[in-house]
Amino acid sequence: MRRTGRVLMLGRPIPTTVRVAALSMLLALLSNLALLGFIHIRTHDESMGGLRQRVEEETQALSHVYRVGGQDALKAAIRDALRARDPQLVLSLLHGPNQQIIGNVTTLPPPSTRDHLEFQIVKLRVRGRATPIEAGVVIRPLANGDWLITGRNLNERLSLERTLERSLLLALAMSVLLGMICGLVLASYVGRRVEEIVHVADRVGGGDLSRRAPISGAGDAFDQLSARINLMLDRIVGLMEEIRLLTDSLAHDLRSPVSRLRARIERAMTVSDEAQREAALGGVIQEADALMRILSTVVDIGRSEAMAGRKQFAWLDPAELLTELADMYEPLADEAGVTLILDCAGVPPLFGHRQLLAQAISNLVDNAFKYGGRGGTIRLFGHGGDEVRIGVADSGPGIAPGDEAEARRRFGRLDSSRSTPGAGLGLALVEAVAHLHAGQLVLESNNPGLRAVIAIPASSALDSPVPAS
Repeated sequence: MRRTGRVLMLGRPIPTTVRVAALSMLLALLSNLALLGFIHIRTHDESMGGLRQRVEEETQALSHVYRVGGQDALKAAIRDALRARDPQLVLSLLHGPNQQIIGNVTTLPPPSTRDHLEFQIVKLRVRGRATPIEAGVVIRPLANGDWLITGRNLNERLSLERTLERSLLLALAMSVLLGMICGLVLASYVGRRVEEIVHVADRVGGGDLSRRAPISGAGDAFDQLSARINLMLDRIVGLMEEIRLLTDSLAHDLRSPVSRLRARIERAMTVSDEAQREAALGGVIQEADALMRILSTVVDIGRSEAMAGRKQFAWLDPAELLTELADMYEPLADEAGVTLILDCAGVPPLFGHRQLLAQAISNLVDNAFKYGGRGGTIRLFGHGGDEVRIGVADSGPGIAPGDEAEARRRFGRLDSSRSTPGAGLGLALVEAVAHLHAGQLVLESNNPGLRAVIAIPASSALDSPVPAS
């Protein structure tokens, strides 16, 4: 059975609002129950602790009177204490279980309680009361079978505690009710915000990519979620626009090489001379190779932007890579009358895709040969620091600041480069490779010329394996 965002009970779904309200009520109940229980326990403990201390102090005082002055002095002290008419006072001197000498307690408690000389709660019969009372007392045996009972009546205190308990239960019931109300309000707010986001998701799923999740400005989790969703939608719209531009540009820019390829094929089919046919077929192969390079570059750009090449990352030495490229382009530089300079001292190891980085730097070198001019200078460089910066600098005309966006765009070609062969994918691929490595392509002026830099943060390799020593 497919599970949805609702819990099923007795065949009927429980709405999210009800679940949030019930959870809020339960949390309010548990928190208030813990708080009220703590208050009740602390109140009872403090009350009984104070009573215990008072009774023990009175017992010690009367025991001291007995030790100093004997029974007569104790009787006088009891008589003076009873004259104060304290309704809570429980005080008597008894001879044996039932013979009262002086005081307001008529009988001793059961024999089992007389073995405990510390403070205890027992039931006693007191003069003037028809029923026994509960009292906190200390029972001390004296000489000649006498017993001293000192304590406090607990009936009023217990009545006060029961009143407090009823008040706490009433407060607990009110807290449950208030928790339910607050839960309903909270659930209504949560449900409304979620419904707004769901509505936007439904509209976007229906094809309306102009919709955005509302942001209330409160800065809460829903605003953060809406902001992330909006950023995601903006990214989706941007990618779809790039795909549209890519397909339009691809269809437009492939028209010329496909037309040339068709023309060369037709020419090869019509010529009768064997040498001319071979030349025509060679041209067909060249046009097919150019077409394949365009398609391969487009695929590489797409894979780089989709982060599909990260599984092939490994530790590499940028200085070694730049040296290999310099050796490869040295004959071409000699033929073109260009001075090729290598500057890569001190560049640290890099965790990346060697093949794609080599292809990106090769694109930069090819551009430098195309636009740098004969007799110029091309410098391959690599530097370390907070960023690993590798790139190519030339002494050509460079790129005007207003033309950088067009130069970076796929199939984007400046007016000055229309006369040279190419599809306008070189810098687009370099930028995609830089993005794959969590870096960026930086185009700077070389005064004169262009300085194209692939800047990769050194921190991007912190989670990568440690290179072997």
